[in-house]
Order: sequence, then C-alpha cells, then structure tokens
Amino acid sequence: MPGASQSGELLRGGEFYSPIAGRMCTGEVVLSELRPAGTRQVPRHEHELAYVTIVLGGDYLEGDRKLVQLQPLTAVFNPSGISHSTVIGPAGAALFTIEIRTEHRKQLAIRLPQETTFDRGAGAMLWPGLRLYSAFKAQMADPLVVDSQVFEILGAVGQLEPAESAPPRWFGRVKERLHEEFRQNLRMGDLAQEAGIHPVHLARVFRTQERQTPGDYLRRVRVRVACDLLRDPEWPLAAIAAECGFADQSHFTRAFRRVAGTTPGQFRRACSAPTARSALPRESAAW
Repeated sequence: MPGASQSGELLRGGEFYSPIAGRMCTGEVVLSELRPAGTRQVPRHEHELAYVTIVLGGDYLEGDRKLVQLQPLTAVFNPSGISHSTVIGPAGAALFTIEIRTEHRKQLAIRLPQETTFDRGAGAMLWPGLRLYSAFKAQMADPLVVDSQVFEILGAVGQLEPAESAPPRWFGRVKERLHEEFRQNLRMGDLAQEAGIHPVHLARVFRTQERQTPGDYLRRVRVRVACDLLRDPEWPLAAIAAECGFADQSHFTRAFRRVAGTTPGQFRRACSAPTARSALPRESAAW
C-alpha cells in the first residue's frame, strides 16, 4: 500500500489509483496500461519513480494547484516526488505509463527535467512513447525490440531540459503560425517575414530552441492532427491526408511512418484493439 507523506500518498513503482489493465516490466522501466473509470477525482499524491504518461483517450486532467486538461495523444513527464492530483471525466480514460527505474537512470547518468513537461505532438517525447506502446500491445517476445523503444524514450526525456537561452519574442508567433496554418505549404521566407528576421537566423534559433527544423516541427504537427482523425474509423486515409496538408496518401504514409514508426493503418488498428494483458505476473496496485 502507498505510504504517507506531507504531499499526499506516496506511490511506489507500479502502484496506481487506477485499475491496471496490462503490465510489462524490464530492468529499465515499468510499463502499465491504465483504464480509470469515469467521473472520479484522485487525491493528491506523488510517485516514487519519474514517469511518462501517454494519454491514449478519454477525459483526463492533471496538476497540482491548477489542473490541466490533457487531450488524447498527449505525453506528460513527471519527475520523481512531484505532487499532483488528477480528475477523470465522464468518459473515463485510457493511459499508458512508463516508469523509469531510479537505479537504471543513475547507471546511465541520464539527466531528467525537474519540472512537469508536456508534449502535445510537436516535441520529442510523444512519438517514442507511442512506438513503445505499440510494442507493448503486441507483447513483443524479443527483448531487443522492447529495449530499443525503452532507450529511445529515455533519450527523448533526457532531451527535455530547456534551452540555455530564452526564446526571442518572435519565436512564439512563428510556432503559432505553424500550428494554425499547418495545412498550408509554408516556406522559411513566410515564417521569417512573420518574425521580421533573416531566414538563416530563424533556422539557427529554431534548431537551438526545438532541437529540430521548422519542417520537422510542421511534420509532427500534421501527424499529431492525423492521429486524432485516425481514431475515427469513418475517416478514409486519403481524406485524412488531404485534411492534414499532405500531398497525397503516399506522402501521408511516408511522413507518418517517419514520425510514429508505424503506418496510419497499423496505428488505427492499435487504437481500436482490445486492451493488452501481459502474461507476466502483475504487481500490486493502489485502489
């Protein structure tokens, strides 16, 4: 059972307030699929292990003094010992958690962020998490397959330290335009004109702040929107490709595979598949 602390209940590795639908353990991480029921408030608590949560679906809010609504296909990293509470909406929720074992993190000398960090699809954390979830759902027998995805998510989380210098004022306008006009064929000249700077300077600053190019960022935004549409079986792949700004379905498939590590069709089937249940013994859960 969880232990008491001034910040609420302390949940050990593998302990959750939600029912555990599937579990897989490696020497590096504890992977859990959670299916909390609808209309429920989880009291303030903290986790012993640093962990990533991938919101797969449903209504889910998380935070400490202020709750933040996390849409499906959002990734959130919480360092060990941080306090928060959660609220599950009427539709319930589907979550995939990746808890990072402390001893392994120390062996690898991985620096993790000290604050809660979100990735709504344009960063480096969500996509390795979804690829790891796909391997988890498939119950990969080859440990190397799972290990490869585990180390990728560890590498992604380890890159979440903020850039050394604060972004310039125009940087937010450029990112906002990428999100608002993702269907358009934007060019570096368009973005530089928006910011009032030289395109070369824009490319340099964007790489420093986001660790990727504006083109890579735009591709991830488009694929993130496509993931939402793929959850609806009524949307044909060709229609999703056009809606998200891809030249055609072939272009969509290539870009999707590059970002998500799978095809749009495989992603759609994974989202609609029954809940995975690990053949490994379950660990204790806090109810």
